[in-house]
Amino acid sequence: MRKSQFQVSGEKKEEEKRKRSHGGADHGAKKTEGSETKKPIEDINASADAFIKNFRQQLLIQRLQSIENYEQMLARGL
Repeated sequence: MRKSQFQVSGEKKEEEKRKRSHGGADHGAKKTEGSETKKPIEDINASADAFIKNFRQQLLIQRLQSIENYEQMLARGL
């Protein structure tokens, strides 16, 4: 019987997991993983900062539009 592509890839993943969990050489890899986790955190911080900056900019725009609408309403005499 022929194995499907998913079965073969699943077996490869299981084999990689076994290699990672049973090797003495993985200690060095764990140190690099720690440094790799800092980069995504920095990316998240940068994304959060950009989101906050954009959010504040949108609030300012809405506030200015509201003031402009209010002034137009007063100019119409309502």
